[in-house]
This record gives sequence, C-alpha cells and structure tokens, in this order.
Amino acid sequence: MKHHRTSAPRVLSAAVTVVLAVTAGALTAPPVFAAADSSVTAPAGTLQDLPLLKDDSRLAGAGPSGFLSWHGGSGMPITYAWTRYADRSIRELPTQVGLLQTAGTDLLTEPVLGAAHTVFDMATGAPPVVLDLSTLGEGFQRGRAVSPSSVFVQRADPAGGESLHVVTKTEEGLKDEVIAGIPAGADITLAGDLATGTALVKYTDPSAAARGGTRLAVVDIARRAVVEEVTPAHPTGSVAVSPTHLAWVEWPTDTTATVVVTRRGSAAAPLRIPLAKAADVQVELVGGWVLYGQAGHDTPYAGRNPLYALTARSLADERSVKVLDAYTRSTAGQDGTLLVQGGTLTGGEGVYRIAPGADGVPTVRQVASTGRPTALTLLSSDVPAVVDFDKQNPATLAWRLSTTNASTTATLTHVATGRTVLLNLHSSAGTKKDTWNGEFDNGIAAHNGTWTWRLTAKPNNGIGPAIDETGTFRVQRAAVPHDFDDNGLPDVLGLSENGTFERHTVVDAATDWHAEYAQSTVLGTGWNVYDRIVPTANLGGAAHADILTRDRAGVLWLHQGNGEKLDHRVRIGGGWQVYDQLTSAADLTGDGRTDLVATDRTGALWLYKGTGKAAAPFGARTRVGGGWNTYDKIAAVGNLAGAPAGDLVARDRAGVLWLYLGKGDGTFAARTRIGGGWQDFTQIIGVGDQDRDGRGDLMAVRGPSPSLYRGTGDWRKPLAARQYMGAYHLPWGIYF
Repeated sequence: MKHHRTSAPRVLSAAVTVVLAVTAGALTAPPVFAAADSSVTAPAGTLQDLPLLKDDSRLAGAGPSGFLSWHGGSGMPITYAWTRYADRSIRELPTQVGLLQTAGTDLLTEPVLGAAHTVFDMATGAPPVVLDLSTLGEGFQRGRAVSPSSVFVQRADPAGGESLHVVTKTEEGLKDEVIAGIPAGADITLAGDLATGTALVKYTDPSAAARGGTRLAVVDIARRAVVEEVTPAHPTGSVAVSPTHLAWVEWPTDTTATVVVTRRGSAAAPLRIPLAKAADVQVELVGGWVLYGQAGHDTPYAGRNPLYALTARSLADERSVKVLDAYTRSTAGQDGTLLVQGGTLTGGEGVYRIAPGADGVPTVRQVASTGRPTALTLLSSDVPAVVDFDKQNPATLAWRLSTTNASTTATLTHVATGRTVLLNLHSSAGTKKDTWNGEFDNGIAAHNGTWTWRLTAKPNNGIGPAIDETGTFRVQRAAVPHDFDDNGLPDVLGLSENGTFERHTVVDAATDWHAEYAQSTVLGTGWNVYDRIVPTANLGGAAHADILTRDRAGVLWLHQGNGEKLDHRVRIGGGWQVYDQLTSAADLTGDGRTDLVATDRTGALWLYKGTGKAAAPFGARTRVGGGWNTYDKIAAVGNLAGAPAGDLVARDRAGVLWLYLGKGDGTFAARTRIGGGWQDFTQIIGVGDQDRDGRGDLMAVRGPSPSLYRGTGDWRKPLAARQYMGAYHLPWGIYF
C-alpha cells in the first residue's frame, strides 16, 4: 500500500520519441477521433535530460538551433527565454517591448510600434541590427525579421487602407519595398510569416465586394509579391501554408468549424474536415499531413473534447493519427517541421518537435518539459500520519493533483471494523481537500486505530486514465473511562430483561444543545447471571476501558475491553456479596490508576486501589468512612468539580444528591448538597467525560428517558442544567 507524502513536483520526461498509431477510413470521411493512443518509447537517458521550462511558459517561435518562449503575465513581469537544442541551456533575454521569432529561423525581433526594430541572430551571435522605421513615415506596425537586416511589416496609410512592406537596412539607409498584389484600400487582418520565405495574409477589399469577403493571400517574400489567393466560404481563423498546400479553419457557426486544405496551384476540390465542439481550432501542415487541435485541456472546467488532442490527417488517403494527447499552441519550424506545446500521457507537458518520418507519417520527439504531467496524477498527499483529535479538530486532509479539474472522491476506512467515511472534497489552491471532525456520517465519533484513505479521481477532460491511490494514517485520542468502542468518547451500557448486554455509542454529545445515544453493538448474552455490572476505566493495563461484574455467588470478574468487544472474563476473587454498592471509573488516589469503592451493609465505605494488573487489579482494601448506608445510589464521576482527583456523588433516601470532592489521596472532603428531587431517577450513572471538556459528567435515567448533566468544574454548582438525550435511542432496560 502506497503512502504518499508531500514532495516537490518531479521532472516527468526524458527525450522521447512517439510511435504513432495510424487508422484508415475514406478520404472524404470526417477525421477518425477514435484512433489508437500514441505509444511513447524513451531512449537511453534520465528524466533530467530535457530542458525544464517554467510551468507557465508559452511557446513563441522555433528555429534551427533553438526556440523562444515566455512566461509571466497576470500582474507579473513577462520574461522571454531562448532554449538551445544542442546543450539544452535556457537563457533569459532582456527586452522592454517583447520579442518575436521568425518561424523556421533563429532570428528574433524586438519591435517598437512605428519606430526602431532590433533584429538578433541567435545562431551566429552577430551584433544586432537596428532598423528605425520612423524615418520612413507614419503608420508602421510591429514587424518581424525575414533576414538579419530586413523586416516584414504592415503599414496603415494615413490616407486610408493598409499595405505590406519589406524594409531592409543597406549601407545607403533603409530600403522600403511594397508587397505587390494587395489592393489599395485593403483592410489587412493578418500578416504573418508562417514559414521561412513565405507569409500568409488575410484581408478584405471593400472595393471588390463581388469577389467575396475575406481573402487569404500567400506572399513570396523573395519576390515581394502575392503569388496565390483563395476566398473562403465562411469566416476564417487559423491558417497555414506549406510549399504544396494551403490550409485554414472556417467557422460556419460559433461552435462548429471546418478544416479546409487545398493543393496550391490546383483547381481540385479542397479536403474539408468538419469539426464539432470547436472553440479556437488551430491548423498546421507537416509534409503530406494537416494537423489540427485546440487549446483548453488544462483549463479549470474543461470537459471531454477530442479536439484537445493534436490530430494529423493524411492529405493522400484516409489515415488519421493522434499525434499528441493534448495540444496548447504551435509554430512552424525548420524545413517543414513543427514545434508544438502540448503533452502526452508518458512525456507530460512540454514542447515537442513534429516532422515527417521515413514512411511519411509524422513523428514526434520531445525537446523540453515543464515538469507537469498531462495525465491526471497525484503529486503529493497531505494526510497526517497521525490525526490526534484531542489536539486538532477538525483535521484537514488534502491531496495535490496535477489538475483539480477532476471528479474526485476520498474514502476513509477504519481497518479493524471496515466502517467508512466519505469526504466531500473541494478544490482549493491546487489541492482537493476537506476537513474531517473525526465522526462518521451519522455523527458518531470514529474509532481510533489504523485507517486507510483511498483517493479516486477521473479527469473531466477525458485525457488519460482515472487514478486510484491509497495510503494509511492513524486516528488517536487519549483513553477515557466508559469508552468501549475506542472512539475517545464514553458509551452507555445497557442490560435488557433477557440478559442481552449492549453498548450504546454517544452521538453529538459535545454540542451545547444535544446529546444522544444510538444502539450499536451487542457485547454478549446471558449477562443476567450477574447482579452487579460496573463500567470502569483501564483496570488491567490495556489501553481500553474494562468492565467488572459480580455473579450471584459473590465472585468478582474482570472483562477487559479491546476497543471492539470484551475479552474472556478473568476471576478476581470471591466474597464480594458483602457489598451492596460498587462503583469505579475514576482515579481517586492520584496515581493514574483506576480505583474501586464499595459500601457494605453496615454503611462502611471501602477503597480498593488499582494496580494496573489484570491478574490482580486491586490492592488490599482501605476503610474510608462510615454512614454510607444512608445513600441508595453512589456513582464515581471522575473529576466533576475541579478537585485534585475523582469525585463521588451520592443520593440519600430523601432524594437529595450530594457531592464528595476527592482529595487525591483516596479520601474525600465534607459533602456538599447539589440539590433535591433526584428520587425520581431509577439510575444515576457516572458516564465519564461525554463532551471532552476535562470534567466528568452524570447521566440520570427515569424509565426510558435518560438525561445528561455536564460537570462544570465548580464545586458550588457542579452540574449544568439537565439535557434531554433522545430517549427513543435507548430501549427499556438497566443502564451503567
């Protein structure tokens, strides 16, 4: 059985290569979302072989020697970083306005709107080149390098319309070249270099409404001209271009999308892939495959959606491949490759390079990790090894998962009895947690001893399997008198007319307004052979409360408790028929052991000091006083009124209840009158510390109606007001 303890998140993945499972279907059919999961194999290496990115890093660009990412935001400073493939180093880059990487190159641009653009070549480390576009006039936007000394940039003409430019730094100054093929007055909504030497442009031409709305144009940077155009049938989103194909996403409705792929220079009908549950689908091209997916698998409320995976669809036949289990963002890389931020169940979240394999099928290799798993994972548990409800109540039990977006249950099981508690987990600060007050669902205090926890969690986004984790802990409370089920609270014992001996467990006794007992366990039958039953604390040296019985021949017996039931009785000795009253469950001498007092028929009160030994639990008797035959009920109540040791209460035959404060040496102070009218009760029982406030309590029974009187700790008024205890829980009988 695993026992998880809090630990730092580990780096989840080494450099891994993904072997893709391919499925087949008709070319014109929708993509096959039920394709077999990717199978990931790890070559030689350790889990620390990959660069470890900040968990909130975002992929921003990819080149031959490294890739750009940034992290921060949401009120925190944004930091850009360059990760080199060769030595796996991560270098933070200073910038005031941000950096842009040109896809497929190692060129970074620090662009200032309408002003200086600084170009860095991360491959050569050459001095940066600065192009001050403000010298060319107004309206220049933030551009991106297309060579170490030139940028591709959009300009808003003050007279109206927008245009595209390549601005190059020469020895004579800046050379401004306009991209041909963009009509005057065009409204350009996208101008991005999606692959080395090529840019995709999205624009509308108000003067040519008959030609349709938005147009997609492919720009050849070297030729400084539009070389191809298409008019989508619906509003468009993501676009991608390769030397052979053009792809884009159309949005027929707000929740459906269509991936459209057409061969460049061909009049053939395009491939159309309809998608449902679409929100922000991104499209890419790698070799003879179109890839698509959408981010959101790691958002707090993500549900199941096949688009969270990155899917590749063959442009030559009907094959469909799940490339990654989870997709976040992507950028074109060198020589037709693709760099994707996402995750696999084996490699976790990170950055993956996708490239055509020898057989044409895309292959995947992980190049960086964020250290966070994609599969739902238990990262750590914060369940104390020991829960001491005397020191902490309630106790907090928490489990940190890789995501809180999971349907989670936690079940606690008491090993000895098999009884369970189901926690109501809620998400807080990245954990699933609940507080437990140490009770079962019915309000009964839970047992001490060994417990197991079982956490089951199912990812709401449907990515990966459910988890089922277990661990152990202990519940403990100090032993108390009258506790026969080892839950830290005293019980009431009942004997029915047919001799069935039962334990009744306390419910909610710690509240100010309520104290009940629920019938719990039969401890034995045939107990009507005894004429005295005396619940007591630990007499025999074990950790649990015990019971004394006297049979009708005057023999005294010890029944040791084990926290669940009673062990076989042990004979203490005979001759005990001389006593008419016996009471225990209190330390009267201050030595930490439970003692016994008895009154004989002459009215003498006798003290039997406890030894703590089961074979001989009492020492020789000592006479404490006389005249106790005036009382018809005597009960040892523990420390009821603040004295150094246990106290006694006694009822005289007129119904007056008296308090005898224990001095701690086995003797008692002069009696104090508590009050009259107690003759109505058939039984007066010292039931231990029911509310765990450190003071003994008293239960009085009239017919089937029990009442609880809490100890106050004040000898002048030792009992609080009477509390009803839910008589319907106690059947008719004799109680102890």
